[in-house]
Amino acid sequence: MNRKIFPSLWPGLSVLVFGLFACTKPVDIELPTLDEGITISAYLNTTKGKQEVRIQRLAPYTTRGLNYPILDAQVWIVDNLGLRQNFKPDPTRIGYYIPLDKDFVGELGKTYVLHVLTPDQRKIESLPQTLREAPPIKKVYREEIIVNDSRLGAVVNGFKVLLDVDDPDTKGDFYRWDWVHFEQISYCAQFDGIPLGGLPYATLVGLPCCETCWDIVRCYVNCTNVYSDVLSNGKTITRHPITRIPYCPRDYYIEIQQRSISKEAYNYWRTVDQLTSNNGSLFDTAPAAVRGNLTCVSDSSQAVYGLFEVSDLEEGGYFISRINTSKPGYFTCDPIPLPTASTLCVPCVESVYRTKVKPRFWDR
Repeated sequence: MNRKIFPSLWPGLSVLVFGLFACTKPVDIELPTLDEGITISAYLNTTKGKQEVRIQRLAPYTTRGLNYPILDAQVWIVDNLGLRQNFKPDPTRIGYYIPLDKDFVGELGKTYVLHVLTPDQRKIESLPQTLREAPPIKKVYREEIIVNDSRLGAVVNGFKVLLDVDDPDTKGDFYRWDWVHFEQISYCAQFDGIPLGGLPYATLVGLPCCETCWDIVRCYVNCTNVYSDVLSNGKTITRHPITRIPYCPRDYYIEIQQRSISKEAYNYWRTVDQLTSNNGSLFDTAPAAVRGNLTCVSDSSQAVYGLFEVSDLEEGGYFISRINTSKPGYFTCDPIPLPTASTLCVPCVESVYRTKVKPRFWDR
C-alpha cells in the first residue's frame, strides 16, 4: 500500500496487522488417551471352522495409534465339565488363534470360559458364557423403498430385507444378525473402451472370468444389529430389518447369520453401536475401546477390551426377487460391461471381496 496516497489509513492498518501476528501463539490441547491395554475378539459357536480368538496390544490413542498383534500367547477354553480345548496360532493370519481340533464347536447348554496367558505372563479370563439355542429363521422377505423422482414420479429405488423369527418362551433371549451378499459375475476385469457408435463417451467393457466367480459384499460400517426379547418374550419378532439393497432387475442373493448371544454380548454390541454412530463433530467423544466380559486376573490395573462371544448359529441363503415391482424401478446398481472382442480371460482371484468357491446355500 502507498503511504503517500492513504496517509490516514496507514497507522490503523499497521496496528491491525501487528495485532494479528501478536495474537498468534501455539495452543496446547490436551487430547484424551486410552490406556495401553489388550484387545481380544473371541468367537465360539456351533458351526465348524468359525471358532477364533484374536489378540492385540492397544497403542495409546493418537493420530498414529496402532494395534499390534500379540504373538506366542497361550489360549484355551474350558467348559463347565472341566474339558479343555487348546488353541494354536493361525498360520494364515497374524495375531489369530484357532482350535487344535479343527472340528471343535460349542455345545448347546454348556458354559465356557476363555483363558489367555500372554508372553509377559498376564492371565486373562472371561466371565462364564452359556451357549443358548437360537430359533430358526422363520421367513426372509423384501419391502419396496418408494421415492418420488422429479422426472419419473413415484419409483422403486431399492428394497428393505426383513425377517421374522419365533422367540421362545424362555426369558432373556438376545440376538445378533450378520449378512453377506454374493453376486455371480461374468467379467473379472473392466475398463473404459472405445466410444460406441461415435458417441462422445467411452463404453464400459469387460474381460470374462476364466472360471465361475462371485463378488462378495459385506457390511463394514454401522453393522451392529442386535435385539432383546425383553418386550416381546415368546412372541414372533416380525419385520426385523437386516439390510437395504439397490434396485436391479435381477435376483439378489444374501446369506444371513442369526446368533443367540448373552446379555453381556448384547450390551457390548449396543455400546459399540453408540460409539460408531457418532457424527464426527468437534464435540463428539473421542474413539475408545469397549470393555466387554474379559478381565486380567493377574493384574487388575491391566485394561482388557473386547468380547468373548458364545452363540448358537443359524444360517441360511436367500434369493430376494427384485422384479415385478408395484412402481417403475429406478436403477441404482452398477452398470454391466459390454463384452470385448478379445479371447483373453481373467482368473478369479480369491480374496475377501471375491471367490470361486460356490456359496454354501447357492442352488442355481
